[in-house]
Amino acid sequence: MKKRYLAVLIAAFMAFSPVNSFAADENTTEETAVEQEQNDLTEQFSTFITSQYDENLETLTFDDAVNKALRNNSSLNNLKASMDLAETQLELQYIEAYASEDGFSGLISFLNSQSSYQNNELSLAAQEESVKHSMKEAYINIIELQRDVALSEMSLKNDELNLSLAKIQLSNGKISQSEYDNLNLAYSTAKEQLETKKDTLELEYISLNLLMGTDINNRYNFVMEAVYEPFELDIPAESYINGKVALSNSVRQAEKSYETTKQTSKLTPLNSSEVGSYQSAQNSLNSAQMSYEDTKDSVYQSLYQKYNSIVQEEKDYTSGLEELKLLQDEFERTQVKYLNGNASYYELLIAQYNVASKENTLLSSVYSHMLLAEELTNTELM
Repeated sequence: MKKRYLAVLIAAFMAFSPVNSFAADENTTEETAVEQEQNDLTEQFSTFITSQYDENLETLTFDDAVNKALRNNSSLNNLKASMDLAETQLELQYIEAYASEDGFSGLISFLNSQSSYQNNELSLAAQEESVKHSMKEAYINIIELQRDVALSEMSLKNDELNLSLAKIQLSNGKISQSEYDNLNLAYSTAKEQLETKKDTLELEYISLNLLMGTDINNRYNFVMEAVYEPFELDIPAESYINGKVALSNSVRQAEKSYETTKQTSKLTPLNSSEVGSYQSAQNSLNSAQMSYEDTKDSVYQSLYQKYNSIVQEEKDYTSGLEELKLLQDEFERTQVKYLNGNASYYELLIAQYNVASKENTLLSSVYSHMLLAEELTNTELM
């Protein structure tokens, strides 16, 4: 047995011993439990698996990553530049509209330009929030991939040990050649899958650097708090979602377009002697109204789906905590058996892996819950 494995197991034994952290559960007050839920859960779910850390690398905070991405986003920069130009043109159109003797054509043109500018203001705010949210997804994705690679490496070491034991069993005639071949194939497959995950992680590093406009070869230490806060409403979910729909960015844009079209349609008949122009204005009005109603319905359905996903995430998280406690108890029992010679080293490693795997699942669930909650509360993302 390697010394480093012994060190890990001894440390784990101390961490899971009845006189340590888990024994305190019985004495933990409800208030303390709530406080723990609202704190960073990364360490709590990192008994065996942690995010990679290298003292030689720069620590990239999420805020730093977002600021770099905002500065580097070409769409945002182009929109800001076009809005600066449009603002100057809008002032000129306003003067011309009220100084013109061509009826209402100048005023209609100004109202359309004003609506376009106001929608661009909404678009700018929405794009900025979208960049931030996308960066959060990318940032969290890298943290999860790092942990997933570490978990797969743990599993592969277990498979390697199991394969070595199977080789001995094969030589002693305790298993067949086909059974050994199946284990060998499973090990080779797991090894290939681990390499694929590492390649995926490298691509995510590159994508993140491209978003930030930095050297694609840069690597960082990542720090992201995993905070679980149950989503509680003081009003019915339907009322809450309807309120968010009214404030959502896309609905406000559709409403602005509808109101502008309504204004211009009222001016068109006064400026036109052709029935066709009037009918065209009415068609545009009907289209804008339908677009407004469709947008509201689409946003409502999307938000309701997110709300249901949050409710399900919270149910899964609660049951996941219970499952983790059972796995931790099983790990403790296996430790005692192993120390008494009643369980194999391989059985101990499997019990350890099961705890690590469930912790990884729970941490991913917390991150997913955080993202969904942001999508449900931030109206600029809607």
